[in-house]
Parts: sequence; C-alpha cells; structure tokens
Amino acid sequence: AKGLEAPIVMLLDTDGEAPKPETMGVLVQWPGEAAYPQRFAFVASESRPSACLGPALAQELAARQREELNGLYVALTRTQHTLVISSVQPHRQNPGSWWLRLEALAADAPTQAAQNVPTSADALGDKPAAEAGTFTLKILPNRPASPVYHAQEATKSIATSTAVQDTAAPTDSLDSRLGQAMHRLLEWAQPVAGGVLPAAFAADNVASVARAFELTEPQAQAAAAMAGSILQGQGAWAWDAAQLLWHGNEVPLTRQGRLLRIDRLVQHAPTGHWWVLDFKSTARPHDQPELLEQLSTYRESVAQAYPGHTVRAAFLTAQGALIEP
Repeated sequence: AKGLEAPIVMLLDTDGEAPKPETMGVLVQWPGEAAYPQRFAFVASESRPSACLGPALAQELAARQREELNGLYVALTRTQHTLVISSVQPHRQNPGSWWLRLEALAADAPTQAAQNVPTSADALGDKPAAEAGTFTLKILPNRPASPVYHAQEATKSIATSTAVQDTAAPTDSLDSRLGQAMHRLLEWAQPVAGGVLPAAFAADNVASVARAFELTEPQAQAAAAMAGSILQGQGAWAWDAAQLLWHGNEVPLTRQGRLLRIDRLVQHAPTGHWWVLDFKSTARPHDQPELLEQLSTYRESVAQAYPGHTVRAAFLTAQGALIEP
C-alpha cells in the first residue's frame, strides 16, 4: 500500500494488547555494512534474557517499535481526505497502541441508537421470551457513496486526523500538476443512470485540487474544464451507470512485479467487453510510442486477469476524444 492513496482510510482494531515477549527465538545483530553477523544467539525468553544479551535485546525491541511507528506513518499518509480509526477496549491497556496515539487528534464519529431485533416465534418455540433471552443488534446508518467529495459536513462527521493533508510534489511542472488535478477530479466522478455527467465540478472539489497541486484558481478551473471535456466527450458512456456492469478508478494491477494503476477500468454492459481507459491532457497521445506501449501493457494485464473476455483500451483526451489505437 505504500505507493497508493485512497479518499478514506479505515484503521480497525487499533487498540490491541501489547505483544507478549517472545520465547525460544534467535537474536541476530548484522549491520548492513558488516560482512558477517556480529552476534548470533538463541534466546530462551525475552522477558528473562541473560545479562550478556541485555543491550542487544534492547536494540532489537527498539527496532520493532520503530517498525510499528513506520507502519502507522504509512497508514496515516495513504489517505487523501479522511482517516477513520476504531477500537475494541482491550483486556489489558497497551500504552503504545495506535488508538491511544491518535485518539486526541480525532473527533467522535456519529452514532445511531441501537435497534432491538425481535426474535421470531419460530426461533422461540414454546419458550417464553424472558426465558429465551433477548439480544440487540446495532444497525449502521446509511452513508452517501462519496461523503468526502459532495458534502463538507459529512467530512467533519467522521473521525479525522488533523495531521493528514493533501500533498503534491512541488517540483512537478505546471503541465504535470494540471494533469494530476484533472485525474483527481475524474477519480471523484461517479456514474449516473441514463445521463451525461455535468461538465462543472463543485467549487470545493476545484478548491481542493488547487491546494493539493499548488494551482491558482484559473489553473484549477482549467484542469476542471479538461476533466469536464472527458466526462462529456466520446467516452461519456463510461460514466453512464446503465451501460456498466463494473467500474473502478485508479485500479491497481501487478505485472511482472511492477504495480500498475489504470485510470479507469469498466465492463461495458451491452457487450460484456472490458475497457481500459487512460486519461491524457495531450490531444494526440497515440503519436507517442511510450504511451502506446503503456496502454498496451495495461490491456494485456487485464486480459490475463480475465481470460476469455474481450479487452479493449483507449485514450480519453482533454479535448473530448476517445482514441482506440
């Protein structure tokens, strides 16, 4: 997950008990610059180490804690907008748990009153209700499909880390940042039934990409105009819910050990064909061999994932064209 981002990241069960000291293990000290290990020792019990292993074991435990914090850092920085954390109260408190580290930075998520679920007569048989016992099932409230994009208040209603912010590489060129902003806006677009999505984006979405990619307001509006041209162009059907059996944005695939991310992957309902769609701000991406090779790699990867299916691939350009090489 270190190379990926998502609008919402959920960290579950973040207050687990502290791990117990290991028994019957091996302790190896082998610095990267050394030709061979400096220490190799069998450890019967980490809670009762021999005196000669005390300093080495302390280094090992510190390294484990550092790796735990590295994992937390990666989890925090994978979210684009909202971080949700949850926990179950542990039997024994763990002072170093992720929950205790993050709880003070977050707001409580809204809750819904528990709803009693009646027990059917068939389940009770001839037993009285009091004898059979009762139980309560908590029902999760329905949420909008994309709360962080379409409702400012919905974003605030979920526990959110104050440390998470949109980021962009400041060294990117303006053309690159415009292209990334266009991609981000298209990633947020959701299919509608039987119609074409509007070309205009919500003001808070445009403002968000302006902040994330260091764009002025006119530049962010230009990125939004490019995204709108794609949504209303020859590939508009890719956002028509009536024509889709499946759809996804930023779809990850692994090919020969490399992680690929497809801008948009859809299955066309009338034909059953899979379509790999690659967003491009340039008008003639099919004139660039490296882009053609990349698109071909995407198509071949999807074809391997869905043997027997027809897989097609096309560029969707900021001029509204669908170009299938």
